[in-house]
Amino acid sequence: MNPFIFGEVVKDADFIDRKAELETIAKDLSDGQKVFLIAPRRYGKTSLILAAAEKLKAKGIKVIYLDLFRTASVEQFAAALGKAAAEMRKLGFAEAVNFIKDFISGLRPQFSVNPDGSLSLGVDASPPQKEVFQMIENLLAYPQEFASREKKQVVVMFDEFQEIVSLGGEPLEKLMRAVIQKQRNVGYVFCGSKKTMMSEMVSKKSRAFFGMGPVTHLERIPSEYFEKYLAGNFAKGGFACSKETLRTIVSSAGGIPYYIQYLAHELWDLQTEEKRITDTDVERAVTMIAKRNTPVYQNLWENLPQTQKRLLQGLAAKPDAAIFSGTFMTRFQLKSSSLVKKSLSLLISKDIIEKESADYVFTDHWMGVWVRQNCS
Repeated sequence: MNPFIFGEVVKDADFIDRKAELETIAKDLSDGQKVFLIAPRRYGKTSLILAAAEKLKAKGIKVIYLDLFRTASVEQFAAALGKAAAEMRKLGFAEAVNFIKDFISGLRPQFSVNPDGSLSLGVDASPPQKEVFQMIENLLAYPQEFASREKKQVVVMFDEFQEIVSLGGEPLEKLMRAVIQKQRNVGYVFCGSKKTMMSEMVSKKSRAFFGMGPVTHLERIPSEYFEKYLAGNFAKGGFACSKETLRTIVSSAGGIPYYIQYLAHELWDLQTEEKRITDTDVERAVTMIAKRNTPVYQNLWENLPQTQKRLLQGLAAKPDAAIFSGTFMTRFQLKSSSLVKKSLSLLISKDIIEKESADYVFTDHWMGVWVRQNCS
């Protein structure tokens, strides 16, 4: 069986490194801190906070997890908070329905049962925002009420927290800050993948969450940790793979956990009969993965103006280049630094690239490969 996992939360032996971050986050949350965790997508931040959740649960701490990526309106956010509050109490279906109705009756909640037996909750009304905000305020206050009544520490985890901006804007941020900052017995982690949005939320003095708690930026895991992990799994399957090729796998996947697992999974399947992996096999697998996603990338590419296409060609060909230098702009026919700056901003807003330290990188690593192989 292929041991390499991608596209889902990893744990146990597949959870690589991050020990220092895990210990720090778990301790801060158990102390009731309000923690911010920022990292690009596919760096393993969800796996990290869920690993912290397991450590906290082992200490008897009640943990609630909400993924805001699935939330498309402020009404749905209120419903998600209501469902989380019910889960805190471990109520049966009928009790949970009545409990949630007490909080969000104005949203006309719709209840059903998922195939796994869990509660599914939708809403069928859009009352005035003032009413919805009052529901949210009451629900945000509930974790502290529960903690005080049950004499139990509580931790609330918000994943993809930057979605709050599109759901309710700064008024919702201010409401959340006003309620949450008073909760001594409740730890919070606000986890987000859109670095620019999350960084602005915590670094601008005018924003509600400024200075509220410690901020952790996840960095890339050192290559040697992945090389050791890959070597162990390949060896268990009887695969031969040199140290140099292990290093090539990690670098070809951009050093990003999701893409490393993806590439290793592909290599395992490609070489199941030969049981040997070389640099040539890695190159072939990378090309196959990028080609597989051609319809998606081609659609994005065809809808871009020429200047943005040329800038992406440059980023794909020279990821570490000084993009505002005369040499770079001349080679890729970019007329001015102001035009480069505007194009960068637009590509970030389209979620095609993101800023990482001083560089700009593709949000989808394989798209960078595809551009380099097909559009240069």
